[in-house]
Amino acid sequence: MGLFTNNEVKSLWPIIHRLEADYDDIRNQLKEFELKDKYQKNIITAEEAAGRLQQIEEEALPKELNNAFVAIDKALNDEQDSLILFEYTKEYEDKWCTTCNMVRVYHIKRLAEALRKYGYRVDIYDPEDEYGLRIKIHLRDEEDKLESSKIDPDKKYILPMEGTVKAGLPHQTLYAFRVNDTWVTSLETEDAKAIGNMQYVYGKDILSAPDWVKAIKPIEVEE
Repeated sequence: MGLFTNNEVKSLWPIIHRLEADYDDIRNQLKEFELKDKYQKNIITAEEAAGRLQQIEEEALPKELNNAFVAIDKALNDEQDSLILFEYTKEYEDKWCTTCNMVRVYHIKRLAEALRKYGYRVDIYDPEDEYGLRIKIHLRDEEDKLESSKIDPDKKYILPMEGTVKAGLPHQTLYAFRVNDTWVTSLETEDAKAIGNMQYVYGKDILSAPDWVKAIKPIEVEE
């Protein structure tokens, strides 16, 4: 003889179903709490994000400032009026240079603030390309420009953007030039090829060009 009669067992079924439903509810609630706790750990407020970026920039500044001074020293040895530093550069993943990533070199705005404290006159501009912001560091006072910095409106010039590509087979550099009324850039392996491909402009074009073009040191094309 069993512990319960058939009628008693039947009367227990509603209770059992309610217990099962309660168990499912409790299990679902626990799962929701676990997920909520898990995802809450990933929440980053806008204030926290800004703080982390600021910390990254501050930690990177000493190294970036040192690299900038090394570049300035080289530019001075080369008797340059100014130099341009890029926010990003290309880093190749293989020796054939078929795959590359854009890697940050400088936090331009923070670097500009630091250089101004050392008395440098700097300009920031954005050509809106993959290399990001540029900073032009002036190495001469405005009233002490080299005569070579003067541009003849009627002469031809090429505009190599040094530092745009640091690796490659072969080494390549971006050249800025104008197509109709639009300024564009193109990769070439040497000045002669840029000239041969008619990637030169007249001085008058440079004088009326956007600031990012004017920041490039022009090289006169010998006729």
